[in-house]
Amino acid sequence: DFRDREDLIRRRPILIAHRGGVVNDDVAECSLTAIRLAANHHYDMVELDIRESLDGVPILFHDSAMQQACGVDGRVADRNASELEKISYLKGKDRIATLETALGLCQRLGLGVMIDLKAGRNDPEFLTRLQKLLEKYQLLDATICITSSDVTREQLKSIRFTPTSDEMRRLRGGERLDLRERFWFGLPWNLQPGDLESLRASGSLIFPAINTFRYPRDRHYELAKQDMLKLLPDVDGFQIDSVYDPILKDDASSE
Repeated sequence: DFRDREDLIRRRPILIAHRGGVVNDDVAECSLTAIRLAANHHYDMVELDIRESLDGVPILFHDSAMQQACGVDGRVADRNASELEKISYLKGKDRIATLETALGLCQRLGLGVMIDLKAGRNDPEFLTRLQKLLEKYQLLDATICITSSDVTREQLKSIRFTPTSDEMRRLRGGERLDLRERFWFGLPWNLQPGDLESLRASGSLIFPAINTFRYPRDRHYELAKQDMLKLLPDVDGFQIDSVYDPILKDDASSE
Protein backbone atom coordinates (compact mmCIF):
# COMPACT_ATOMS: atom_id res chain seq x y z
CA ASP A 1 0.00 0.00 0.00
CA PHE A 2 1.71 3.19 -1.18
CA ARG A 3 -0.29 5.28 1.28
CA ASP A 4 1.72 3.84 4.18
CA ARG A 5 5.14 5.46 3.76
CA GLU A 6 6.45 4.15 7.08
CA ASP A 7 5.68 0.59 6.05
CA LEU A 8 7.41 1.13 2.70
CA ILE A 9 10.52 2.40 4.46
CA ARG A 10 10.55 -0.63 6.78
CA ARG A 11 10.30 -3.00 3.84
CA ARG A 12 13.05 -1.48 1.69
CA PRO A 13 14.27 -2.52 -0.73
CA ILE A 14 10.91 -3.08 -2.43
CA LEU A 15 11.45 -5.72 -5.12
CA ILE A 16 9.40 -5.75 -8.32
CA ALA A 17 9.59 -8.87 -10.47
CA HIS A 18 10.25 -7.99 -14.11
CA ARG A 19 8.56 -10.03 -16.87
CA GLY A 20 5.53 -10.87 -14.77
CA GLY A 21 7.24 -12.77 -11.99
CA VAL A 22 9.96 -15.36 -11.53
CA VAL A 23 10.79 -16.71 -14.99
CA ASN A 24 13.08 -19.60 -15.90
CA ASP A 25 13.45 -22.37 -18.49
CA ASP A 26 10.28 -24.03 -17.23
CA VAL A 27 8.17 -20.95 -16.47
CA ALA A 28 6.85 -18.51 -19.09
CA GLU A 29 6.94 -14.77 -18.54
CA CYS A 30 3.61 -13.13 -17.73
CA SER A 31 2.20 -16.46 -16.56
CA LEU A 32 0.29 -17.29 -13.40
CA THR A 33 3.05 -19.64 -12.30
CA ALA A 34 5.57 -16.80 -12.60
CA ILE A 35 3.37 -14.67 -10.33
CA ARG A 36 3.06 -17.45 -7.75
CA LEU A 37 6.83 -17.95 -7.75
CA ALA A 38 7.33 -14.21 -7.23
CA ALA A 39 5.34 -14.47 -4.01
CA ASN A 40 7.27 -17.59 -2.98
CA HIS A 41 10.52 -15.69 -3.56
CA HIS A 42 9.33 -12.82 -1.36
CA TYR A 43 8.87 -10.17 -4.04
CA ASP A 44 6.67 -7.24 -3.12
CA MET A 45 5.28 -6.55 -6.60
CA VAL A 46 5.10 -7.96 -10.11
CA GLU A 47 5.29 -6.13 -13.43
CA LEU A 48 2.26 -7.04 -15.56
CA ASP A 49 2.37 -6.44 -19.33
CA ILE A 50 -1.11 -5.78 -20.66
CA ARG A 51 -2.52 -6.35 -24.15
CA GLU A 52 -6.09 -6.04 -25.44
CA SER A 53 -8.09 -8.90 -26.95
CA LEU A 54 -10.34 -8.54 -29.98
CA ASP A 55 -13.33 -8.15 -27.68
CA GLY A 56 -11.63 -5.48 -25.55
CA VAL A 57 -10.58 -7.60 -22.57
CA PRO A 58 -7.26 -6.76 -20.83
CA ILE A 59 -4.90 -9.71 -21.35
CA LEU A 60 -1.67 -10.58 -19.51
CA PHE A 61 0.86 -10.95 -22.34
CA HIS A 62 4.10 -9.28 -23.39
CA ASP A 63 4.44 -9.53 -27.18
CA SER A 64 1.89 -8.38 -29.71
CA ALA A 65 2.27 -11.70 -31.59
CA MET A 66 1.97 -15.16 -30.01
CA GLN A 67 4.45 -17.12 -32.13
CA GLN A 68 7.53 -16.83 -29.94
CA ALA A 69 5.85 -17.50 -26.60
CA CYS A 70 3.12 -19.93 -27.68
CA GLY A 71 4.03 -21.21 -31.16
CA VAL A 72 0.74 -19.86 -32.47
CA ASP A 73 0.35 -17.55 -35.46
CA GLY A 74 -1.44 -14.24 -35.09
CA ARG A 75 -1.71 -11.43 -32.61
CA VAL A 76 -3.38 -11.21 -29.22
CA ALA A 77 -5.52 -8.39 -30.64
CA ASP A 78 -6.97 -10.72 -33.30
CA ARG A 79 -8.65 -13.19 -30.90
CA ASN A 80 -11.35 -12.98 -28.26
CA ALA A 81 -10.37 -13.49 -24.64
CA SER A 82 -12.13 -16.86 -24.43
CA GLU A 83 -9.98 -18.12 -27.33
CA LEU A 84 -6.76 -16.72 -25.86
CA GLU A 85 -7.36 -18.45 -22.54
CA LYS A 86 -7.20 -21.81 -24.32
CA ILE A 87 -3.72 -21.18 -25.77
CA SER A 88 -0.78 -22.70 -23.89
CA TYR A 89 2.71 -21.33 -23.55
CA LEU A 90 5.58 -23.33 -25.03
CA LYS A 91 7.26 -23.33 -21.62
CA GLY A 92 5.58 -24.83 -18.59
CA LYS A 93 1.91 -25.72 -18.23
CA ASP A 94 0.31 -22.28 -18.18
CA ARG A 95 -2.16 -20.85 -20.61
CA ILE A 96 -2.61 -17.19 -21.52
CA ALA A 97 -4.50 -15.44 -18.72
CA THR A 98 -6.74 -12.41 -18.57
CA LEU A 99 -5.60 -9.50 -16.46
CA GLU A 100 -8.57 -10.10 -14.16
CA THR A 101 -7.32 -13.59 -13.34
CA ALA A 102 -3.82 -12.21 -12.70
CA LEU A 103 -5.07 -9.39 -10.45
CA GLY A 104 -7.18 -11.80 -8.44
CA LEU A 105 -4.10 -13.94 -7.89
CA CYS A 106 -2.00 -10.91 -6.91
CA GLN A 107 -4.62 -9.87 -4.37
CA ARG A 108 -4.67 -13.34 -2.80
CA LEU A 109 -0.87 -13.46 -2.65
CA GLY A 110 -0.48 -9.93 -1.28
CA LEU A 111 1.46 -8.65 -4.29
CA GLY A 112 1.43 -5.09 -5.58
CA VAL A 113 1.38 -4.41 -9.30
CA MET A 114 3.50 -2.44 -11.78
CA ILE A 115 1.50 -2.01 -14.98
CA ASP A 116 3.08 -1.73 -18.42
CA LEU A 117 0.31 -0.97 -20.91
CA LYS A 118 1.28 -2.45 -24.25
CA ALA A 119 -2.12 -1.56 -25.70
CA GLY A 120 -5.14 0.59 -24.87
CA ARG A 121 -3.12 3.52 -23.55
CA ASN A 122 -5.33 6.07 -25.31
CA ASP A 123 -8.63 4.17 -25.23
CA PRO A 124 -10.95 5.56 -22.51
CA GLU A 125 -13.23 2.50 -22.62
CA PHE A 126 -10.33 0.09 -22.16
CA LEU A 127 -8.88 2.22 -19.36
CA THR A 128 -12.27 2.25 -17.62
CA ARG A 129 -12.21 -1.56 -17.66
CA LEU A 130 -8.75 -1.49 -16.15
CA GLN A 131 -9.82 0.96 -13.44
CA LYS A 132 -12.78 -1.23 -12.48
CA LEU A 133 -10.58 -4.31 -12.23
CA LEU A 134 -8.11 -2.55 -9.93
CA GLU A 135 -11.02 -1.38 -7.79
CA LYS A 136 -12.59 -4.86 -7.74
CA TYR A 137 -9.40 -6.47 -6.47
CA GLN A 138 -8.58 -3.58 -4.10
CA LEU A 139 -5.25 -2.84 -5.77
CA LEU A 140 -5.58 0.87 -6.56
CA ASP A 141 -3.31 1.80 -3.66
CA ALA A 142 -0.84 -0.95 -4.54
CA THR A 143 -0.46 -0.17 -8.26
CA ILE A 144 2.05 1.91 -10.20
CA CYS A 145 2.15 2.44 -13.96
CA ILE A 146 5.13 3.05 -16.24
CA THR A 147 3.06 4.17 -19.22
CA SER A 148 3.56 7.82 -20.17
CA SER A 149 0.29 8.32 -22.07
CA ASP A 150 -1.46 11.56 -21.07
CA VAL A 151 -4.84 9.86 -21.57
CA THR A 152 -3.90 7.08 -19.17
CA ARG A 153 -2.57 9.53 -16.59
CA GLU A 154 -5.74 11.59 -16.76
CA GLN A 155 -8.12 8.67 -16.49
CA LEU A 156 -6.30 6.51 -13.92
CA LYS A 157 -5.70 9.24 -11.36
CA SER A 158 -5.90 6.86 -8.42
CA ILE A 159 -2.63 5.08 -9.26
CA ARG A 160 0.93 6.39 -9.33
CA PHE A 161 2.95 7.35 -12.40
CA THR A 162 6.51 8.42 -13.11
CA PRO A 163 7.35 12.14 -13.09
CA THR A 164 6.60 13.88 -16.37
CA SER A 165 9.48 15.15 -18.49
CA ASP A 166 8.51 18.67 -17.43
CA GLU A 167 8.59 17.73 -13.74
CA MET A 168 12.06 16.20 -14.15
CA ARG A 169 13.25 19.30 -16.02
CA ARG A 170 12.00 21.57 -13.25
CA LEU A 171 13.44 19.33 -10.55
CA ARG A 172 16.84 19.35 -12.24
CA GLY A 173 16.58 23.11 -12.54
CA GLY A 174 16.49 23.39 -8.77
CA GLU A 175 12.75 23.87 -8.30
CA ARG A 176 11.20 22.29 -5.19
CA LEU A 177 8.34 19.99 -6.19
CA ASP A 178 5.90 17.78 -4.31
CA LEU A 179 6.23 14.38 -6.01
CA ARG A 180 4.89 12.19 -3.23
CA GLU A 181 2.42 10.68 -5.70
CA ARG A 182 5.17 9.85 -8.21
CA PHE A 183 7.88 7.23 -8.54
CA TRP A 184 11.06 7.47 -10.58
CA PHE A 185 11.67 4.48 -12.84
CA GLY A 186 14.51 4.08 -15.30
CA LEU A 187 18.00 2.75 -15.92
CA PRO A 188 20.73 3.44 -13.36
CA TRP A 189 22.88 5.28 -15.89
CA ASN A 190 20.01 7.66 -16.69
CA LEU A 191 20.25 9.16 -13.22
CA GLN A 192 22.01 12.50 -13.52
CA PRO A 193 24.17 14.01 -10.74
CA GLY A 194 21.90 15.30 -8.00
CA ASP A 195 18.83 13.34 -9.17
CA LEU A 196 18.72 10.98 -6.21
CA GLU A 197 18.93 13.81 -3.70
CA SER A 198 16.31 15.90 -5.51
CA LEU A 199 13.93 12.99 -5.96
CA ARG A 200 14.18 12.03 -2.30
CA ALA A 201 13.60 15.63 -1.24
CA SER A 202 10.50 15.78 -3.47
CA GLY A 203 9.03 12.69 -1.83
CA SER A 204 9.19 10.58 -5.00
CA LEU A 205 9.84 6.88 -4.68
CA ILE A 206 12.83 5.60 -6.67
CA PHE A 207 12.82 2.22 -8.46
CA PRO A 208 15.74 1.66 -10.88
CA ALA A 209 15.36 -1.12 -13.47
CA ILE A 210 17.97 -3.88 -13.35
CA ASN A 211 17.31 -6.07 -16.40
CA THR A 212 19.54 -8.67 -18.04
CA PHE A 213 19.07 -7.40 -21.59
CA ARG A 214 20.42 -3.96 -20.63
CA TYR A 215 23.91 -5.34 -19.93
CA PRO A 216 26.55 -7.15 -21.99
CA ARG A 217 25.66 -10.83 -21.90
CA ASP A 218 29.04 -12.02 -20.63
CA ARG A 219 29.14 -9.53 -17.72
CA HIS A 220 25.50 -8.85 -16.91
CA TYR A 221 25.54 -10.32 -13.41
CA GLU A 222 28.71 -8.55 -12.34
CA LEU A 223 27.55 -5.18 -13.68
CA ALA A 224 24.04 -5.54 -12.28
CA LYS A 225 25.47 -6.32 -8.87
CA GLN A 226 27.66 -3.21 -9.00
CA ASP A 227 24.68 -1.03 -9.87
CA MET A 228 22.40 -2.51 -7.23
CA LEU A 229 24.86 -2.30 -4.36
CA LYS A 230 25.88 1.23 -5.33
CA LEU A 231 22.29 2.46 -5.43
CA LEU A 232 20.93 0.44 -2.52
CA PRO A 233 21.41 3.11 0.20
CA ASP A 234 19.58 5.78 -1.80
CA VAL A 235 16.65 4.05 -3.53
CA ASP A 236 13.38 2.49 -2.42
CA GLY A 237 13.78 -0.71 -4.39
CA PHE A 238 14.39 -2.25 -7.79
CA GLN A 239 12.54 -3.79 -10.68
CA ILE A 240 14.71 -6.84 -11.41
CA ASP A 241 14.93 -10.05 -13.37
CA SER A 242 14.77 -13.00 -10.99
CA VAL A 243 18.28 -14.13 -11.91
CA TYR A 244 19.48 -11.28 -9.69
CA ASP A 245 17.68 -12.57 -6.57
CA PRO A 246 20.90 -13.69 -4.86
CA ILE A 247 22.58 -10.28 -5.04
CA LEU A 248 20.67 -8.66 -2.21
CA LYS A 249 20.51 -11.90 -0.21
CA ASP A 250 24.27 -12.31 -0.48
CA ASP A 251 24.78 -8.69 0.57
CA ALA A 252 22.52 -9.11 3.59
CA SER A 253 24.26 -12.30 4.70
CA SER A 254 27.67 -10.61 4.53
CA GLU A 255 26.71 -7.84 6.98
